[in-house]
Amino acid sequence: MKPPAILHGSSLAYDGLDWARISEGLDGAIESWATAGSSPAEWEMLHGRSPDATCAFIVVSPYDLNEFFLCDFRADIVPLGRTIRDLRKSDLDWQQDKRILSQYPRLFARKLFPTIGRSDGIMVGIRAKFQRLTGMSFATDAGDAPKFGGTGKSEVKERISDWSDARSQRRLALLRVACQDKQSFNGPKKLALVRLLQRAETQGQAVLVVMPVPPLYHHEFLTSAVMREFEEALADVQQLCPQVKVIRLDQLPGLNKNDLFYDTVHLNMFGQQIATDALVSHLKALGISH
Repeated sequence: MKPPAILHGSSLAYDGLDWARISEGLDGAIESWATAGSSPAEWEMLHGRSPDATCAFIVVSPYDLNEFFLCDFRADIVPLGRTIRDLRKSDLDWQQDKRILSQYPRLFARKLFPTIGRSDGIMVGIRAKFQRLTGMSFATDAGDAPKFGGTGKSEVKERISDWSDARSQRRLALLRVACQDKQSFNGPKKLALVRLLQRAETQGQAVLVVMPVPPLYHHEFLTSAVMREFEEALADVQQLCPQVKVIRLDQLPGLNKNDLFYDTVHLNMFGQQIATDALVSHLKALGISH
């Protein structure tokens, strides 16, 4: 087989694209080290597990790159020293610095009390088990609990356009709490993304795929000022990594519909098909796929 490619992304990347189909086009395997809710800070550390990969797919979105959304497993993956060095180079406020650093003592506390800081995931899990035991068939509102679907063709047909206003507001409120209602793209995640892309460039090809978020999320969080900061961050990354191929799926008008998402950030099966078709076409044009 050809040397494998490697995929770095959160659940947005796995649900939003049919990687089985993309792998067929590459005529080779795609390795991944999936971590729920992860971001470039974690991907950079995991990249070393695939030293033979000659093509790297790094999939991001405004949700993934927001410095105020933290991966629950950051302290398990990213060394404390690396975190401290990146925080010194960042312009985050002291409250966010403390929030990130507090994950490390919590890591040790979880050796005795694994549920610390995971109340949302626990409640969602209990509710889902209760529904299965009682034979209830209505959908579970999963909140912002970390989760992963498959890596192939999606079968999720749910559309957020069918949600009630109350459910939409509840889910947006959960996101707002998770990020403290703040948006920033200039911190440890950006620094890690640049290092990851530069390292991937030395091994072969690096492809940065920017995924869309639904209008529901966009209207709530991505003001014109926030989008300007996001675009500036991407421009900085491209300037520092000029050999990286950038594919902007977030700019496809066909994906700018709530009908194509099953929750506040994930594409459903209809959105996945459109996004995969577009990515496959881009890869063929770049000579990366056949």
